[in-house]
Amino acid sequence: MKKFCFLLLFASMSIFGQTESYVQTLKTFQEYYNQGDSQAIYDMMNSRMQEQLGLKNVKAIVTTFRDNLGSITEYKFISREGFTETYEATFEHGRQNIALTLQPDGIMSGLRFLPAAEENSVAKMDRNQTPLSLPFKGEWYTFWGGDTKAQNYHVVSKTQKHAFDFLILDKNGKSYERSGTRNEDYYAFGKPIYAVCDALLYKVTTGVEDNRPGIMNPTQMLGNSVILKTENEEYIVYAHFEKETVKVKEGDFVKRGQYLGNCGNSGNSTEAHLHIHIQDGPNVLGDIGVKCYFDSLWINGTLERDYSPVKGDKITRPKE
Repeated sequence: MKKFCFLLLFASMSIFGQTESYVQTLKTFQEYYNQGDSQAIYDMMNSRMQEQLGLKNVKAIVTTFRDNLGSITEYKFISREGFTETYEATFEHGRQNIALTLQPDGIMSGLRFLPAAEENSVAKMDRNQTPLSLPFKGEWYTFWGGDTKAQNYHVVSKTQKHAFDFLILDKNGKSYERSGTRNEDYYAFGKPIYAVCDALLYKVTTGVEDNRPGIMNPTQMLGNSVILKTENEEYIVYAHFEKETVKVKEGDFVKRGQYLGNCGNSGNSTEAHLHIHIQDGPNVLGDIGVKCYFDSLWINGTLERDYSPVKGDKITRPKE
């Protein structure tokens, strides 16, 4: 359905060795990044990158990384392949790999941020302690959920390892009607999404356009999103809301069952669905995912309590 990584543009060619031009370009990038100068970073790119990305998306990427990881403090060379050299960058609050591609004239033609090698990090909690209700009404389908890669491709991500992707299917197992070329064709699109518990609105992101079905926006990973903070220091991340439907703001205190916004297809998403996960801190690039259990729900027609859905489960919220 989607993959979570920040992609600017990438091209593979042929060259040998770590070169001084790459080191110098990375130093210049580090300087501009640490200053928060998105325009200067945009100006380092060739015209194709600029056309495909746009300054707005470059600003979104820089803001996301600076908000979550802080400044770059150092980097070290890892490998080379073609015209691409990969470095491990150490930030104030985490690490990321940077894959850099240059044209023969030294202009940047590709830049990717990739997860660094995972450390043996352990979450501050094994699971949620706050009782949670389902974030929607009606019957939804668990497209991704569970502890194995076959059940849940999120397991490879430190932050999202216990995430869910939920959508709505019809009796024929399809998530859309008609041609499926419009967001409005998808059953989940526009459906109301609710707070799973009493919590503080820690962060709200709005203004991201909904994608055309099948086309993702990896530069604005979560799209229109909401992060709730519970009294137990659990950070609950909702992603991919429909543009202009989020009706809460940072600093609000919401009650369990309160309307947050509509399900959409913004961010790194191919079709309308709800992504939700819990992490042990606010850093969406560096903190650790926590397993999520809902306190009461119908699973394939059976009432379950304290249950974590797995791929294939049809789930319904009990009447309250």
